[in-house]
Amino acid sequence: MKVLITGGTGYVGSAVRRCLREIGHNVRLLVREGSEKKLNSSEGYDVVTGDILNSNSCLRACDGMDAVVHLVGIIREFPLEGITFEDLHVAATFNIADAARRMGAGRFVHMSALGSGENASSVYHRTKYAAEQVVRRSQLQWTIFRPSVIFEKGSEFIQTLTELVRRRYVPVIGGGKTFMQPIALSDVCTCMCHAVTMPETHSQVYELGGPEQITFREMIEAVASALGVRIRTASVPAWAVRPVVRLMERFPSFPLTSDQLAMLCEDNVCDIEPYTSTFGIHPVSFTHALPAIVE
Repeated sequence: MKVLITGGTGYVGSAVRRCLREIGHNVRLLVREGSEKKLNSSEGYDVVTGDILNSNSCLRACDGMDAVVHLVGIIREFPLEGITFEDLHVAATFNIADAARRMGAGRFVHMSALGSGENASSVYHRTKYAAEQVVRRSQLQWTIFRPSVIFEKGSEFIQTLTELVRRRYVPVIGGGKTFMQPIALSDVCTCMCHAVTMPETHSQVYELGGPEQITFREMIEAVASALGVRIRTASVPAWAVRPVVRLMERFPSFPLTSDQLAMLCEDNVCDIEPYTSTFGIHPVSFTHALPAIVE
C-alpha cells in the first residue's frame, strides 16, 4: 500500500516509517519545512514539504495514497509561538482526515493517548479526545490507538527518569502513588503498522499499555536499581506544587505545566487484552527492559 505518515520525523514516527517500509509498504512523509533535514536521503522516502494546518498541503500529501497514519501531536503548548493543543491536535486532525477523504485515501490510523476523554482534567487529554471525534466522523475506515507513556532506549521518558535518579535526591509529587503502564515503542509500532491492512481493526479503539501497572515511585526505584544508584525520595503534595507551576509554566525552560501536573496526579492504566489478542503481541516489560535501555 501507499501510506502517508504525518509526524514521520518524530520519536514515534521515525520508528513507524521504518516499520512500514520493512513490511513492504511505500511510504510518503508530510514534513514541515526544515524537518526534512532529519531524514537520511539514502532512505529514499517520498517527502512532501508542507504545513499540516494548511489544507492544500494536506491535499498534496494525500494525493495517490491508500492510507494515512496520523501521528502529529504535542505534549506541551507554547502559545506565544502559536503552538497549541487545539491547533496541533484538533485542527491538524481535521485537515488531514478531510484531505484523506477527499483524495480517496480511505484507511486512517490515528494516534491518540491513554486517558483521553471529554471530561478529562487536562486540556491535553480533552483535545486528544476531540481529535478522536473528528476521526470518528470522517467517513474513513479508521482505527484509533491510545498508548500509555512510550519507552525505548534514548527516549525522552527514559532520559528524564535517568536524570532524576542521577540527582540522588528525587522529589515525587503526591508520593508517586499514581499508576502508569509504560509500553515499548516496538509494541506500539507493531500495532499501528499492521492495523493498516487489518479490516478487523476498522472502527476500533485500542488502549495500549505494557504488562505492568507500576507507580511513579516504583519506576524511579527501578531505574535507580538498573543504574546501581542509591537514591532518597521525598513526597511533595500536589497542592504545594500547583501555585509554583502556575506561576512558572509561562517560561519554556520550566520542566512542568499545570496540565502535566494534572496528568501526574491521575492513574493512567488500561486493559491490554483487546490489543494483545488482536495483534498477537506479548508486550515488553518495562522493568525487565530497563537494564538494557538506561545509561
